[in-house]
Amino acid sequence: MDATVTKGKVKESFFKKIAEKDLFKMLNEMGDSDERIIKFQKSRLLKSVIATIPFLLFAIFFNKMFVFASIGLGIFVWSNEYKRIVKFYKNFLFEKQLVFSKFTRMLIPYLLQSDATMYSVFNRILTRLEDGHVKHCLERLIIEMNEKPNSDEPFKKFARDASGTDSAILFMTTLYDYQQNTFDHSIINELGQLASEELFEAVDEIKDFKLKKFAMFPTKLTMASFIITIGYAAAMLTDAFVNIKF
Repeated sequence: MDATVTKGKVKESFFKKIAEKDLFKMLNEMGDSDERIIKFQKSRLLKSVIATIPFLLFAIFFNKMFVFASIGLGIFVWSNEYKRIVKFYKNFLFEKQLVFSKFTRMLIPYLLQSDATMYSVFNRILTRLEDGHVKHCLERLIIEMNEKPNSDEPFKKFARDASGTDSAILFMTTLYDYQQNTFDHSIINELGQLASEELFEAVDEIKDFKLKKFAMFPTKLTMASFIITIGYAAAMLTDAFVNIKF
């Protein structure tokens, strides 16, 4: 039993060592456990190995130079899986920031109501937020507020997890100050200003995101036509080679 556990730990350590330095951090932040990440690493390695097989066969039966092509393709498949995760992570951060901006904009009108308390406001916003990471963070914040009523740490933790920006941390610490000084309406005005700044930053991110997608469109068209050209050229070369051989 101990030998099996030790063997499993050695395998887990191996897949952690061959991972990029930020891979586990990104996937953990997106909600994946270490066990799921290890499974992803195993699948990733298997895909890379399978990709090398055709060129290894060419190297065995035709030309040993295909070994280099085999290695190159394996490295390409391995790195491409990492790039795919990076793309997902950037989209995750983008969506997370949008939802946090929505949270800050909804918060101000609720706080201006005469009978509003922080718990009631958070619970009302909770019903309006879409299911996802930020909503889960808000649920955890409500629980931790009960456990640590006189600490601003739950507010800071929510800001780090739900957004991660300095402006989000400033917003939530200001919100904590408002909770401690309920009748200070100047704090609500400050919160409104911070929420507006968050909204403008989110709008700029949306604009940049869409511009980047549009900028890549001509490149994708060019690459698609290039693939067709390469395929046609390969077919012509193969036909010429067969004719010369016979």
